[in-house]
Amino acid sequence: MTAILEEVRRLEAAREKGEISASEYAAAKGRLLESVEDATVLPPFEFEKPKRRASSAAPGPWGLMLIGLCAAGLLTFIAGQLIGDLTTAFTLVTCIFAGIVVAAFRKLEG
Repeated sequence: MTAILEEVRRLEAAREKGEISASEYAAAKGRLLESVEDATVLPPFEFEKPKRRASSAAPGPWGLMLIGLCAAGLLTFIAGQLIGDLTTAFTLVTCIFAGIVVAAFRKLEG
């Protein structure tokens, strides 16, 4: 595009100096501008994130909650048997599951 602008400026300068007539200038400029292809400008493409679909085979939100509660209860019982104190085991399991929930929410955000 810069070369075409330089050529038009050169033609204008030649016309102003009297080297070419106004009709020759118009004809040369017309030929020059006809040689340029029209550019199609498209709007910027915006990528849309695909929507997440829940699998029909996956358990629903209540099923996941039930599975999590059962796992927490079983883990509390096993940890209580190993540690020997059910209160400490409950505290430990609660902290672990709280960390899992926080990590899941962070993953949902970003």
